[in-house]
Amino acid sequence: MKDVDKSVKWVLWLMWLAVFPTGLYIAHQISPATDVDWRIAISLIGLAVISAYLPFKVDHSTIFIIHWINLAAFLTYGLFFEMLLMQIVLIPVLIRAKITLKTLYRFPLNSAMFMLISLLAGFVFYQMNIDIAAGFGPLVAASAVYIFIHIFANHIYLYTFNWLIGNRNAFFSSDTKLDYAATMLSMPFGLALYYLLQLLGPSATLLLGIPFLAVTMILRLYNTSERVNTDLAKSAKIGHQLAERLNVSEVLDLFINKLADLMPLDYMYLLDVHTSRDELVLLRRIENGQIEPNNLSPVRKGEGITGKVWETGEALLFNKKSEWVEEVEGYIPSDIESIICVPIQRNKRTVAVLLAASKKKNAFGTHLIAILEILCSYLAIAMQNARNYQRNVKRSERCALTGLYNFRYFNEHLEKEFDRLQKGHMNALSLILLDIDHFKKVNDTYGHESGNDLLKELAGILIETAGRDALIARYGGEEFVLLLSDKTKEEAQIIGEKIRYTVENCIFEIQHDLSKNREMSQISMTVSIGVASSPQDTDSSKNLLRNADRALYIGAKQKGRNKVAVYAK
Repeated sequence: MKDVDKSVKWVLWLMWLAVFPTGLYIAHQISPATDVDWRIAISLIGLAVISAYLPFKVDHSTIFIIHWINLAAFLTYGLFFEMLLMQIVLIPVLIRAKITLKTLYRFPLNSAMFMLISLLAGFVFYQMNIDIAAGFGPLVAASAVYIFIHIFANHIYLYTFNWLIGNRNAFFSSDTKLDYAATMLSMPFGLALYYLLQLLGPSATLLLGIPFLAVTMILRLYNTSERVNTDLAKSAKIGHQLAERLNVSEVLDLFINKLADLMPLDYMYLLDVHTSRDELVLLRRIENGQIEPNNLSPVRKGEGITGKVWETGEALLFNKKSEWVEEVEGYIPSDIESIICVPIQRNKRTVAVLLAASKKKNAFGTHLIAILEILCSYLAIAMQNARNYQRNVKRSERCALTGLYNFRYFNEHLEKEFDRLQKGHMNALSLILLDIDHFKKVNDTYGHESGNDLLKELAGILIETAGRDALIARYGGEEFVLLLSDKTKEEAQIIGEKIRYTVENCIFEIQHDLSKNREMSQISMTVSIGVASSPQDTDSSKNLLRNADRALYIGAKQKGRNKVAVYAK
């Protein structure tokens, strides 16, 4: 629920001051509570209070089944007593909801709602002119209408209020349908309690109340165990899905999406242990369902909640802000209430930390710690496997010396781009072949390691000058090849000339490995370049490379080097 403006809160209190005494007066005029057996009255109040304080959850829905008790109270002592009973029941409901000064407006909201709904349901019941002593059938029908008005009017009242403050949720959600079903099914218990109260007095509340509360407790325990089993099954399925991903980003995205389905999340932070700097670095930051920049400061060991989890290797669970507010250091959104933070471990060593948070109090069950630890184990393995795979892929695709793509990868990419060209996805595909002039002389004069240093420096120049326009690969030895998608021959020639000019005017520093003192030397060098394009020059990927090679050696090398030559048929 969105935060409510102060003006709205004042309106709620003023509305309550108008409705509460007026509602009590009208109820007393319609149906005053007379001949009340205070033993029965107290037993009804006690049963209602206990039922309100012990709801049970199905999925994320909290079900308060108390309308059967207020039905029995209404049939026994009339509208005024039932209205007082519902006002008393409101107290444990709000205590159970962890009401604070900030959310105290919920008292006038719910108090006025209970009163207005009781008046409406009672008025309709009395208009039906049911003689309670006359027969069972009409009483059942009237009781069903009475309870339905309670839940339907409650639904309309809360939906309207949420709509007015900006919470535009679905009118009929699965939670709402469940509440309707559970409340309507409780009606026979209310009728049974009413008749037993006439026969047995206050002991009737024990006769029906104890079994009802026992069933409620069993349902609570059963639902908890079912939720644990369901979450375990989900976590196992998520683990298999994570294992299928071979990209770190895909692993993280899948984990975040599945985690949001598993538990009520408003915020999630995944931090990686940076061993060299001995700090936690943000990997993913999700706030209100949106991916935010990873621009938060790193966390040191023992610092704040995540730092303590990293230091101890133990999970932490906080149900409300007052439990964690003194633990926090650094950034944390102000509207967070519940926090669960677990270490992500690999071989008994913490490699990352996950912090999940909700705006609601008591959002996370204790069983989620074990579920999250299992999921985080899957995540750690999946991330390690993805990193290993990506590292191996990079090794197979890249030249170990220069870091550029190797020719095998380049050749595969060339075929794919040629296929795109033939399908009309681009207008031209150009290729630049580059060779260092007199490179053998560099190796013979300065040594092969010095020549390797020169190759690495040239790779950097190629990335800087053409990296945005081309896929760059080491062709072999001192030759490099650049593939320019959707670039004409003229555009490729301009890029080639830019490379040639940059290299010619660059001073390279290399170590003279063949000299006595191995001193640093400054040298200059030049490159020869051949350019070819498709479909202008050829309709074959192999011929495109051959044409660029022909332009390089005939048009540039044989004509004095340090030139850019284009293929001519």
